[in-house]
Amino acid sequence: MSITEAQFASVLIKGVPTPLNYLIPNTQICEVGNEVQITIGKRTVTGWVVDIKPISEAIIHKSKQQKLFDNNHDLKTILSASNGFLKEQLPLFEWISNYYGCELISVIETAIPKRLKTKQRKQKEHKAIFTYEKPARLSTHQVAAIEASIGSVKKAEFQATLLYGVTGSGKTEVYLSAIESCLEEQGAALVIIPEIALSPQFVDRFISRLNIPIAVLHSEVGPSTRWRAWENLMSGKIKVALGARSAVFAPIPNLKLIIVDEEHESSYKQSDGLRYHARDVAVMRAKFSSCPIILGSATPSFESLANVRDKKYKLLELPERATSCPLPQIEIVNLREIRSKDMPSENISPQLKSALANALKNKEQAVILYNRRGFASYVQCDTCQEVLSCPGCSLPLTFHQTRNKLLCHMCDYSQTLPEKCPSCWNKEVVRIEDQNSNHGNLFHRGSGTEKVVDEISLLFPEAKIIRMDRDTVGKKDSYREILSAMKNKHADILVGTQMIAKGHDLPGVTLVGIVDADVGLHMPDFRSSERAYQLITQASGRAGRGDQVGSVILQTREPKHPTIVAAVTGRFKAFARYEIDNRAKLGYPPEGKLLRLIISSPNRTSAIDASTQLKEYLSHPSHGLSVLGPAACFYERIRNRYRWHIILKSASSRDLSLIAKKLSAWKRTIKDKNELRLAIDIDPVDML
Repeated sequence: MSITEAQFASVLIKGVPTPLNYLIPNTQICEVGNEVQITIGKRTVTGWVVDIKPISEAIIHKSKQQKLFDNNHDLKTILSASNGFLKEQLPLFEWISNYYGCELISVIETAIPKRLKTKQRKQKEHKAIFTYEKPARLSTHQVAAIEASIGSVKKAEFQATLLYGVTGSGKTEVYLSAIESCLEEQGAALVIIPEIALSPQFVDRFISRLNIPIAVLHSEVGPSTRWRAWENLMSGKIKVALGARSAVFAPIPNLKLIIVDEEHESSYKQSDGLRYHARDVAVMRAKFSSCPIILGSATPSFESLANVRDKKYKLLELPERATSCPLPQIEIVNLREIRSKDMPSENISPQLKSALANALKNKEQAVILYNRRGFASYVQCDTCQEVLSCPGCSLPLTFHQTRNKLLCHMCDYSQTLPEKCPSCWNKEVVRIEDQNSNHGNLFHRGSGTEKVVDEISLLFPEAKIIRMDRDTVGKKDSYREILSAMKNKHADILVGTQMIAKGHDLPGVTLVGIVDADVGLHMPDFRSSERAYQLITQASGRAGRGDQVGSVILQTREPKHPTIVAAVTGRFKAFARYEIDNRAKLGYPPEGKLLRLIISSPNRTSAIDASTQLKEYLSHPSHGLSVLGPAACFYERIRNRYRWHIILKSASSRDLSLIAKKLSAWKRTIKDKNELRLAIDIDPVDML
């Protein structure tokens, strides 16, 4: 190959603001999207090819790139190249970089899993716990939604559709029919789910129905298995990918359909590093791929509702359940009206106990939701009233009885529960012969899923009770084992946090008990009411999905709270209109755009000073922004770092993205990143 025929690759390297140029040897195949090995000085580093151009362009601009040439003034060469991502994914990565105000290299390194050498292994036999064949009868609304979805697939153009269907209305059947159409058109499909716990039932149903292998992508999949799935997708050997948030980056050629299930879920938002929202990225990916996207939910996000209102999204509705059973009736239990001595246990009301007894008598199953894990929310001294807190976070420690440990749910700090209060000094009980008697006794306060299991076990010793929360799903296949126990009726009662409320289809469950519907209702976050409504509705929807009518016992101390009333009566659209109107007055999403800046430092004064200086810069009239703060975050200290935040409001997402880009560039100039850090969060979903 002559010098005029040669090509060079523009390579992005971590820590270098602009791409560097490297010669592609005539023995090497190199394409945009390749992961390459190159040299900088005496080091060999990894980079990503983002462009390929004729060598003549490098020669013309040689004087500007002296560092790229060796002593003989020749271009340095690519040492090796291998597949990383698809060329057609680059525009999406560039959009993410511009929208979230971060470097392109950060996007690529977030998107691409670690490369591993994989061996061809015999596929492990898949034992399905969920199989719900093509249904014999489809509702009129299902038929209409399926026909519309198939029509969108065949058009092969971008169309965002909100599939608003009540719990149990058969949204998954719409997904499957759309995927079947996609495969018939020789295309590939991407399905994104909010929780790993949902993957067993989705994988089982998809494999049973489609009779093809599925690439599963989430954090519980081992690194080698994940990379093998990545390669199989890129090569086209596998046509359907399913996974949690990061699956939105899967390398899928000829992508003709994207599905985002439970699109309202906050778990689609990355909480650190590159803080992207997988649902929003999925919509943009569909736009770049010129394919339809279906966003499904029984409680759609207000952002998606606003997009329907503004004619950006198409709306398909499934207002009835697919089975003959109606939605469950919700009975409110006002805990304020029940005397403590009349409660069967601390958290179980007489009504819930009676409902559980009836379900067990009839050989039916129950799901009990309490959105707090552990045995006690906190531990307090009866003498000095001190609450045992995490030494590195402004957060009380939660007592976990099964491990006999106090845990911080923010940083995972743990310690053994002391026998006495370690900090108090009660002079009234001090005795010379017993210096230890000056320490007060520690008492458990509040509750969690462990405590609820303990209480139900005492009330119903014969019942088989299992628990699903972050403490019980740490092992591989733990989700599948727990759900299998319910599916095969090896368990009577499932107790858990919000992860049990998200889309699980357990036809044996006829009763749902919500222990405390007020948890999270009064958090200092403008989305707290929306989330409470969603959790109540989603949890209630687990009851009566089979042939028997379901019921819900909802325990609360605020039965007349607008959110509780709306959830119990199922008036979602009225509730959404009310909330959106209130947010519009304050410029909050979906009527306005937000950028949250979190400034942190091991020194509280440094965090405050830096926040104040940043506020002065952002408040300059030229920026045209509404600036709130600075103020201490709700959890001011996490992992020994003090956190202050500033909220920027604007009608224009572009203005916030430009500010984010400037601040991202400024972050690179910070010399001591341990002393001062800045987190940039476009479209925040967590204000705590």
